[in-house]
Amino acid sequence: MTTTVVSDPPSAAVVLDGEIDISTCPAIRRFLLAAISGGHAHLAVDMSGVTFIDASGIGVLVAAASRARQAGGGLSLLAPSPQVRRLLDVFQLDAIERLVASSLQAPAGRPGTCQVSQR
Repeated sequence: MTTTVVSDPPSAAVVLDGEIDISTCPAIRRFLLAAISGGHAHLAVDMSGVTFIDASGIGVLVAAASRARQAGGGLSLLAPSPQVRRLLDVFQLDAIERLVASSLQAPAGRPGTCQVSQR
């Protein structure tokens, strides 16, 4: 799992890549909640590189969306793959987060990257 953030307060663009599961969720949760607490109330999360997400991953996205709304912002999920989109639809997350078909393009030279290793 790789997490990249492009910061432009009060917004941040986050690119998630790989699997979001019980082993990667704690680090992703800390990462997203820290971004929101750090003044990035509007998060755009590019899901185009996510190959798998389980229920714990859904929980992380719901928690981040809730925290972002409490901070006066919101969470948008960009370009989930068909298999990820299917699970998001099952959980009816389109009612919680805004789903956008296109992915984002990070500005060159601005991203910071956090490697999240699976155990």
